[in-house]
Amino acid sequence: MPFLNTAYRTLQRELAENGVTVLVAQLDLDLPLTDGLTPNEISDTSSPQLSSDCLAPHTLAEMATGTSDLFVPMEKITAGLPNFQPGSYLRMWEWLEDKVNLVGATQAITVRVRYEKVLPALCAGTDPVQIRSSTDPLGYGTAAMVARSSGQRALALDLMAAAADATAKLIERYVRPEQYKARRRRPYGPKRGIAYL
Repeated sequence: MPFLNTAYRTLQRELAENGVTVLVAQLDLDLPLTDGLTPNEISDTSSPQLSSDCLAPHTLAEMATGTSDLFVPMEKITAGLPNFQPGSYLRMWEWLEDKVNLVGATQAITVRVRYEKVLPALCAGTDPVQIRSSTDPLGYGTAAMVARSSGQRALALDLMAAAADATAKLIERYVRPEQYKARRRRPYGPKRGIAYL
């Protein structure tokens, strides 16, 4: 099981690094008012708290709690939140030290967090593998680690290559539907019919 879980985590990282959205989840959190403001952070210990399977958030959107408004995307800040006075909406967020930092709002806000999740470890032979069609990459990867641990280096290298090939084919199956979207390249150079004087 330790070898299988290592292969499982490796496959999750490969999928995430290649933009496969199988590991993306969504969670709605109601931020209540406390002393006139919503909380200014969402973490593993806050109330409400981030989901335990959250590796990192991708996007956040907000709406006033209890309304039928649409969720409005929030702006992700990467250089520290500005020193703004709290308003009626949160407007922006940052991910720092494994928590979502917020300015705070003067009304109760529901935040929709779309995040990359970590799949639970496999503990027994009956536990479900939560990545579809992953039998080959996981089987070859696990066998490669077993072969390496028993000193069969040549066999381990051969099995690693098979695992890498099976992983590449799995990623291709996941990303192929995205390739059917119509794209039109922008022309390079100045537009025709415009005279620059």
